[in-house]
Amino acid sequence: MIIKGNNLIALASLLKRYEGKVKCIYIDPPYNTGNDSFGYNDRFNHSTWLVFMKNRLELAKKLLSDDGVIFVQCDDNEQAYLKVLMDGNFGRENHINMISVNTKLSAGASGGGEDKRLKKNLEYILIYSKNTDTF
Repeated sequence: MIIKGNNLIALASLLKRYEGKVKCIYIDPPYNTGNDSFGYNDRFNHSTWLVFMKNRLELAKKLLSDDGVIFVQCDDNEQAYLKVLMDGNFGRENHINMISVNTKLSAGASGGGEDKRLKKNLEYILIYSKNTDTF
């Protein structure tokens, strides 16, 4: 099942049928950069973004089976805060890994033109299990 869009209501409605039964969840939330073309709010203030994510992660944890795994993708705008949030929700001991995804061929200074900022070329996927004892 793929849920696209504001998934908080959809996740809550799935609890009755799927609580504790889902083996894998992948979340690609708004990165909170203000640049996303998808039709959702991508300009949260920091604390609002954290609450937005906290609510979804709490429901996702309820949906996961004991041997379930969750993958959450983000960039460096909120990655460190997302890690702390996921540690709090799933437990630091249930952190499996963080994958760095190379999204562009080049990084570093652009070398000229008006935009001389350092280019970002990484995104991250944080991976947690519900319970590493059964993973």
